Amino acid sequence: MNEHFLKIKGNDIKSNLVNLSQIVFEVTDVCNLRCKYCGYGELYEGYDPRGRGNLSLKKACNILDYLAELWKENIGTSLSQPIRLSFYGGEPLMNMMLIKEIIQYAESLNITGKRFYYNMTTNGLLLIKHMDYLAEKEFELLISLDGNEKDHSYRVDHRGRNSHKQVVENIRLLKQKFPDYFKKHVDFNTVLHNMNSVESAHNYIKNNFGKETKIASLNNSGIRKDKVNEFINMFQNKDSSIDKSGNREKLEAELFLEAPRTRQLTNYFYMFSGNMFDNYSSLFCDVNKIEIAPTGTCTPFYKKMFITVTGKILQCEKINHEFAMGRVSDDKVEMDFDHIAEIANDYIFRFIRQCNTCVYIRRCSQCVFQIDEINSSDPKCYSYTSDKSFQNSINENLDFLGKNPGLYKKIMKDVQIRN
Repeated sequence: MNEHFLKIKGNDIKSNLVNLSQIVFEVTDVCNLRCKYCGYGELYEGYDPRGRGNLSLKKACNILDYLAELWKENIGTSLSQPIRLSFYGGEPLMNMMLIKEIIQYAESLNITGKRFYYNMTTNGLLLIKHMDYLAEKEFELLISLDGNEKDHSYRVDHRGRNSHKQVVENIRLLKQKFPDYFKKHVDFNTVLHNMNSVESAHNYIKNNFGKETKIASLNNSGIRKDKVNEFINMFQNKDSSIDKSGNREKLEAELFLEAPRTRQLTNYFYMFSGNMFDNYSSLFCDVNKIEIAPTGTCTPFYKKMFITVTGKILQCEKINHEFAMGRVSDDKVEMDFDHIAEIANDYIFRFIRQCNTCVYIRRCSQCVFQIDEINSSDPKCYSYTSDKSFQNSINENLDFLGKNPGLYKKIMKDVQIRN
């Protein structure tokens, strides 16, 4: 194929920050649970040592001041858009005082064209203490719940006790006390493993709280070499779990986009039907002639900025801390746009040989920072797709669509047009 790939420039980094839509603060690296599969637990590597405590208010304010100056200087080019402040941990509710202070400071900035909204993921143990404030500020809340008590048995406290009972009591109180808030702003996240199933988790949360849950398999990136067998024993594939259910067709219909086959079909329509457009501008140009960067890695800060407890600045909370793009201290923010672009290009272009022969060259979703072998002499992309593999995928999608003809209309109407 030999595409001419576009390199990221320093001005691209600046533009992303000017139009930044989400800032994620790691307010603490302390947690009141010790989940067996935690991304910062014993199964994984690639993160800084935990237990260092809390993010300082000064670091958080310095980042907000730094961005506020950029927004004010570029008010003509900065989009008038909401800014999401997200709070991360550890368990973020263990540092609620800092969260309140950050929100108070952000709202005092009064920046033209910017309005702040708030969200977090929580294990739910401290909801009883802080639900009034969360409801007042209309936090988008994602509660981690793996299903019933048995399903939830990997989510234990530091004494090894299952956290299910207390979490469920807190959720029920939240729903009872703030029913409208619960309906509009509270969602659930379930981690799939060998102690639960898609069916049991889905049914439990739907029957008890009237909600769908987002179901995610264990992260297969960054696993410690000496923990691979333990990970394999704990891992459960989403497709396999659905196949084992008592009524697979009913479960897939209820899950809809949470069902892997439907999600795969939706992505196929989006990428190859020729009828899907990201924005109005796409209607008037041939996107296949637009220069692109290789891989599906986000340009730094295109989607978000992540600030660690120690002040490292990363483009996402899902990537290893070694890939920091800057640093904030109690005194200043250190970011060099040209140097950030240079770092990003260096890592992205390591996969150029595969990109040139990959069918998904213009539709890639693989983040290179999620590839464990990124620093090897000859790194391999997990998502590389040959012509033969692509044809097999087409056949699978068409076969699935033939067995479920109603899905085409539902996907086009309820997913593609609405989004």
